[in-house]
Amino acid sequence: MTYSFPLRRMLAVSLAALALASGSTAIAESQYGYATATGAAVTATARVNLSIVVPKLILLRVGTTTAGGDTLSWTSDFGITPTPTVANNQNYAWTGAAPTTTTGANPAAVLASAWTNSSTGGSLSYVATDFGAGGPTLGNITVSSVTGSGAALNHPLPAALATASTTSTSFAANTLANSNWTFALAGTPATWRAGTYTSTVTYTATAL
Repeated sequence: MTYSFPLRRMLAVSLAALALASGSTAIAESQYGYATATGAAVTATARVNLSIVVPKLILLRVGTTTAGGDTLSWTSDFGITPTPTVANNQNYAWTGAAPTTTTGANPAAVLASAWTNSSTGGSLSYVATDFGAGGPTLGNITVSSVTGSGAALNHPLPAALATASTTSTSFAANTLANSNWTFALAGTPATWRAGTYTSTVTYTATAL
């Protein structure tokens, strides 16, 4: 038995399919199978394409979430007895010798954490502004690292601060990296002029 499929009907099906395709950017694929011979197999297939976008993310935290960053402070101490108090014109049994000084207690360690899902992992670097003239230098601050609960996130080198790191710290993809960083002040405060000296260290985590 023979079945006919008029050309006009084929043209109408084609035009309808074209109109459907032009009206939407996301359509299902459609095919058909057709045969006139008895017992002949026919097939039709259709495909659906799946696309999943995973955005790239990188996270960095040093210290608390305080806007503008934490402030780590030192107050140099003068080794004289009794310890002077804030006052003027007080009697004092000074021996005439120059006082000794210490850098004061170091602040508590700060937690540094980083994470990224970039396939190449991430890297951490820093830049720092100089202290003012007459006081300590960046090199008087040394940063040591103790690994926290995840993979290590060591402080970028040099550990004795400079205006910019020379060796960045790498961390792996999809792995939390954190360490406790301790900032320690060294130097000779007796040679520093009185004043408040400040510096800002800016850390940058990068993932390609």
